[in-house]
Amino acid sequence: MFKILGIIFGLFVVLFIAIVIEELFVGGRKLRQAKRLAKERMDADNTGN
Repeated sequence: MFKILGIIFGLFVVLFIAIVIEELFVGGRKLRQAKRLAKERMDADNTGN
């Protein structure tokens, strides 16, 4: 019985870590995209002067 609980707990931990890593990756990608857009807007503003 404890073996089954250990397997279930182990799978839960692995899935939790995978979700955290995915969220960090998606968040980092959105941040890079936002920085890139901000830089493009600044470049467009500077060329207009």
